[in-house]
Amino acid sequence: MSWTPTGRLLAYPWLIAGLLLAALAAGRPELAAGAAPLAAVLLAGLLGSRRPGIPEVRLAASESRVVEGDRVDVTVEVSIPAEVESLEVGLALPPGAELVDADNPRVITRAAGARQSLSFAVRHRRWGAYPLGTVHLRAFDGFRLRRFEARLGSEAMIRAYPRPERLRALIRPAHTHLYAGNRVAARKGEGVEFADIRPHAPGDQLRSVNWRASARRGGLWVNERHPERNVDVVLLLDTFTRAGPDEGSTLEQMVRGASSLASAWLRERDRVGVIDFGGTLRWLEVGGGMRHAYRLIDALLDTEVVFSYAWKGTEVIPIRLLPPHALIVGLTPLLDQRFLTALLDLSGRGLDVAAVELPVESHLAAPRSPAAALARRMWRLERETVRARLFQAGVGIASWAEGEPLEPVVAEVEAWRRRARLRVR
Repeated sequence: MSWTPTGRLLAYPWLIAGLLLAALAAGRPELAAGAAPLAAVLLAGLLGSRRPGIPEVRLAASESRVVEGDRVDVTVEVSIPAEVESLEVGLALPPGAELVDADNPRVITRAAGARQSLSFAVRHRRWGAYPLGTVHLRAFDGFRLRRFEARLGSEAMIRAYPRPERLRALIRPAHTHLYAGNRVAARKGEGVEFADIRPHAPGDQLRSVNWRASARRGGLWVNERHPERNVDVVLLLDTFTRAGPDEGSTLEQMVRGASSLASAWLRERDRVGVIDFGGTLRWLEVGGGMRHAYRLIDALLDTEVVFSYAWKGTEVIPIRLLPPHALIVGLTPLLDQRFLTALLDLSGRGLDVAAVELPVESHLAAPRSPAAALARRMWRLERETVRARLFQAGVGIASWAEGEPLEPVVAEVEAWRRRARLRVR
């Protein structure tokens, strides 16, 4: 612990010197007698106080993973040195975290025990990875002439996950896989959903016989059904650029949307992967299950915008990250030509592509001149042209305004894809 002089230690010598000089100048010894107690306190404090040892501090959290806005208890366990009678303990939290109904700092005394634990209720306002905080310790000697201070931290982290939106409907992929899931496949096989009837063939099970149809047609007819299969989904995140401040930016909205979509698909026993396509390329291959869900959300928490002027296309994406017949869902503010080109290229290869647009106009200042208003109109027309190019390429896209629910946007994308499939037929 480092020590610093208090106001008393700085003031006492000047006060003693002033009293002695006044006694000499005025010829009044009683003034010098008044300085004697101050000198005795100063001398006793300097000679009697010892520098205390460094207290042992351990930080722990009740949960290492929480959802943003939920409460987590941070416990500070302090071992008070023998030279300290009372110790002031404070917890400094990182930006984005706040205390909930807790006194900070707190004073503990050695009389209550040499080792004590303090609990602080903490709430994280925004998703992200947060350190537990820094413990500030402060103690005084017996005469409060010296102040001993120390700052101790911990490498432990709390990961606050975005609060996902509950989605009742999702984008329906064009193809399913062979693994069991909750999606009704277009092909026929063993399942629950009725598909058609056909004449009985050797090897058909007795339970699949449609007795009513058999009675009407004078022969055995069996039911055909659609099997339940899963799908592969790849979330393609536009990390070339963003709009808005840290809180409320398109990047934050993108992570929230990706978290909600991934959680909904994983609940349906589908496999989900994520690709950060921007200045740097980061990815997590498709997978399923609870363990993969935690890995995926952890990967989303590390999503960040990395600016780069180098041209990047889909050739930098490893081929294994795009499984055959996977649904690719892009989340983008439509501000970078490289990401738009990637969506068009993937659709041109015959992949199943959809997109969610993150509007940026709310982050722009209002035009203050006719020329600025004209430029804003031209910019809007350019974005309409971009959307038209995506629609023409078969990429369904819908705009998700900040603060609005995601489910209507997903429904709009699915409705456009359904109409597009009907036109093809």
